[in-house]
Amino acid sequence: MDALQICSWGNDLKPVLKINKICASNLCFIDNLHSVRILEGLQSQRKNEDLCDIRFETDDGTIVFAHKCVLMAASPYFSAMYSNFDESNKDLVDILVKKLDSTALQLLVDYIYTGEIIVTKENVQVLLQSANILQLDFVSAACTKVLQKQLDASNFLGIRALADLHN
Repeated sequence: MDALQICSWGNDLKPVLKINKICASNLCFIDNLHSVRILEGLQSQRKNEDLCDIRFETDDGTIVFAHKCVLMAASPYFSAMYSNFDESNKDLVDILVKKLDSTALQLLVDYIYTGEIIVTKENVQVLLQSANILQLDFVSAACTKVLQKQLDASNFLGIRALADLHN
């Protein structure tokens, strides 16, 4: 029997215990919130600057801490950056980021750890540019949706130019 629910605590984000599949004579269980709790723990470490091995500094002096392994798992850009360079073996990597807006960088790193991003008409352009650089396709698609909803005769040419710039 696949996915047989045997115990539930309701809708309050507590685990629902399910039998995923029967493995020989053993029952295999999947904790659907396990990965969420892991990322919440890593996000907490990041916010407290604990066990972080990368530190970004933007042009305006903003510092953003992170874990290389989390960034690499979420973004082909970071994976390529840390796989083949000297930075991959350093305990703490300092990177001066000139191409990315500090607010966008913070929002995108938060997205990598939480899976949530708030796209507004004020930040959509800088987020789209930064998400494309970091190869965060979900965020790029979200930005595209916001731009599509804003499209009207008064801003068509500007949005078209932005679309051409970012494919």
